[in-house]
Amino acid sequence: MKIFNRVVVIIVLFKIILFSIIAVVNKIANLFTWADVLNKVIGSIGGLNIYITGAILLLVVAGCIVLLVFEFRKKE
Repeated sequence: MKIFNRVVVIIVLFKIILFSIIAVVNKIANLFTWADVLNKVIGSIGGLNIYITGAILLLVVAGCIVLLVFEFRKKE
């Protein structure tokens, strides 16, 4: 399970690096405004039922807790 956790961490780090590169390029080139991007994201999430959104958030949090438990679990 530790290999899976490492793969997840690497994917998250790649996303952070990609987001940072996009932020730097946007700062130099002024391609878009962050407020427009945020409004589109919130607008797409806001169209969902609040119970579905809560269930998705609960699944994400539960998945993170499971990964954390598996990371620190002693090997048998």
